[in-house]
Amino acid sequence: MRARRLLFVGEFPPSNHHGGAILVRRLLEEHPAGCLTVITSKRGVEHSKGMDLLKCRHIAFPILCGTRHPWFRKIGNCLSLGGVAFTATQEMRRQRMEAVITIIQARYYFAAALASWVTGTPLIAIVHDNVFSSHVGGGKFLAMRRRWTKAVLQHAAHIYVVSPEMQRLVFAECGREAEIQLPSTAMSAREAAGELNFISLGRPVILFAGTVGYTVRDSLDLLANLIATGKLQEYGMPTAKLHLCTSMTDAEIRKHGWDRPGIVAKGWLSQSELAEEFSSADILFLPYSFSTNSREAVKAAFPSKAADYLAAGKPIVVFGPKNSSLVRYASEQGFAEVVDEFSEAALACGIQKVAFSPSYREKLAARALEVFSVNHDIEYQRNKFYLTLDRIMCASEEVTSPEAWH
Repeated sequence: MRARRLLFVGEFPPSNHHGGAILVRRLLEEHPAGCLTVITSKRGVEHSKGMDLLKCRHIAFPILCGTRHPWFRKIGNCLSLGGVAFTATQEMRRQRMEAVITIIQARYYFAAALASWVTGTPLIAIVHDNVFSSHVGGGKFLAMRRRWTKAVLQHAAHIYVVSPEMQRLVFAECGREAEIQLPSTAMSAREAAGELNFISLGRPVILFAGTVGYTVRDSLDLLANLIATGKLQEYGMPTAKLHLCTSMTDAEIRKHGWDRPGIVAKGWLSQSELAEEFSSADILFLPYSFSTNSREAVKAAFPSKAADYLAAGKPIVVFGPKNSSLVRYASEQGFAEVVDEFSEAALACGIQKVAFSPSYREKLAARALEVFSVNHDIEYQRNKFYLTLDRIMCASEEVTSPEAWH
């Protein structure tokens, strides 16, 4: 199977740093560098430095975000978006790109769709977040963005989504069928051979890894408060610790009030470093927000780090609302202790159940590895992705061949 010439267009480059970019990075990490070009933002590249960027050619555009004049910023970003579309078009023609991949997020996917339409290059769209949510804007802007997003998805040759709920949403919004592609990763040798730690009485190490955005902040804050105030002592865990593996700065940690006893900020870690942290943790914490503002997002989106959690083979505590995609999935698959009530008592009881039952921890860890193997193994997803890519290319070649014109 020959390597296809691919172009990726998106604000955040494929890397192990940001939401949907993680999915693309892992799908394409074995793609020949000479057959892949990435068009992205300078800000995205800067945020992803040291975060396992793909080893290929990157073309980065500025995003204006520091000016005092909002209209100047908007005009500048529109011009930049036009530059992205023009460059993408030129790259497709010059390098004879066979497909363009984009994530339906922020703005660059509009440029990817325009370049795809101009050149007749098949567009593969990945819907990672709920772009139809009212959180992304309001009024006329939201209505206009919604129409344009529908047009992009209706134009796409193939659509990937990260959950069944997102699949239903895409069909309801634009009448297109989409393929579910859950977050995935590779299982390292360390994870495959991992063993459960013996939890010293009352001293579990609880770990959270990922981006601290509006879809997790309130739930993570509740756990941090439980740890810092010592309330877990009432549940037999007087010295529980919370390890945070996030990209938050020290100033941001202080602003959230998380620079407190029992909370250890580890910073953002590479994949190999993260595997080390997972192996030393006792319980992995996978939250989703209960807030009203995030209701639509958590209903259909799905956390990328879930694949890493499952691959670690550790007991997981899922904390989120009943109607979220994460809670439904965890409840159906049985790989976690699920807490769907936003209260300190409910969360503390869930942690206590895992911490004080070795047999329950073993059951959850074993089930996590089973679910990973069936639904989140990158090797399987990558093979399936390239088969889909070949099918799209063959269909495109048939349409453009001279025989198809008669």
